[in-house]
Amino acid sequence: MVDVKFCVFCGKPPESKNKEHVLPQWLLRLTGDPNRVVSMGYNYKSRAEVSFRWKSLVTPACEACNTEYASLESEVRPIVEALLEREPLSVSNYCTLLDWLDKVRVGLWLNYHLLMGNPTGINPSFYINTRLRKKDRFVAIYPIQEKNAGLNANGVETLSFHGAPSAFGLRVNNIFLINCSSDYIFSGRCGFPYPASMKLHLDGESLGYLQMEKFKATRKIKTPLFSFQLHKPSVFLLQPIMQTAVSEIDQSSTFLGGDPAHDPYLLDSTMTGMQPGVGKIYRQFKDHVSRLDDESTLISFDTITGSECRPAGQLVSQVYELQTFLQSGYTPLAESLEVRKQWNQRQRLMKQLNRAISKNYINASSPKH
Repeated sequence: MVDVKFCVFCGKPPESKNKEHVLPQWLLRLTGDPNRVVSMGYNYKSRAEVSFRWKSLVTPACEACNTEYASLESEVRPIVEALLEREPLSVSNYCTLLDWLDKVRVGLWLNYHLLMGNPTGINPSFYINTRLRKKDRFVAIYPIQEKNAGLNANGVETLSFHGAPSAFGLRVNNIFLINCSSDYIFSGRCGFPYPASMKLHLDGESLGYLQMEKFKATRKIKTPLFSFQLHKPSVFLLQPIMQTAVSEIDQSSTFLGGDPAHDPYLLDSTMTGMQPGVGKIYRQFKDHVSRLDDESTLISFDTITGSECRPAGQLVSQVYELQTFLQSGYTPLAESLEVRKQWNQRQRLMKQLNRAISKNYINASSPKH
């Protein structure tokens, strides 16, 4: 569907090229007719609404890369099916789900980046391989009352998501997931090292570089872990992830702010069997946090009752509010006043558009009189 000259996984020209379904075919079949037409977003170059068949949402991929990630799809399918039945899943299962959501989120970003005419003028500098388990990430899971089959991706059509593919929502039949992954959004509150400031270079030799300064660590868990207040989910799991000192593409083992191989607190707080620096899973409850040390621990759905129950529109609106919240995490640095002015204008536009979409979802879910 999209003329892409790079593999969605590794970013290189595809070898033995085949097609990767950004949303896998098993998921399309699980949620309805794979050939159904959906309308999502706007192509800013052609000035036309973007519509397509779910089944045609594909990008080129190396055969080897596609084969490698096929095992992840095989692992996650029974996990998603169990979620639909509200069945308990293990910590290990949820780690797999978070990996899969990293894959889907970045894959959707790369695809929509081209479908919508590259509205932010960005040349992708990372791909699925270089964003899997690389930054703090979480998933919040909500049961929804709708019984009909359906699949919706929310937030992937916004300018905020094009600028930084950090947060999106995914409705799969009768569950709604909010997934987010971004720089140091709760590492500090897990007791991990975190920077006092993050400065984004908008121009000059360091264009696009994120400057992080003055790392510190409390080595204490604080609640709530995440400062953005979500409506109560049935399951809310967060995973802090340490970042490397140089480009993640270089696969450096030098970590920012600490050494997960020798620091006793970090050793006790990171996963075994994964790359160094990947934190354990933390579960956020209403009034406390639990670190889940045993990967075989089963996680059950919390019951949501009374005023904690929210209409689907209000749940979806959180995605757009979350994207706006994440924009404020970086301090811009620019040598040119004009570049700084343009950046501020884009930020305001992104916030206005997200606010309008969020309001529409809230209004749609309000009772009619």
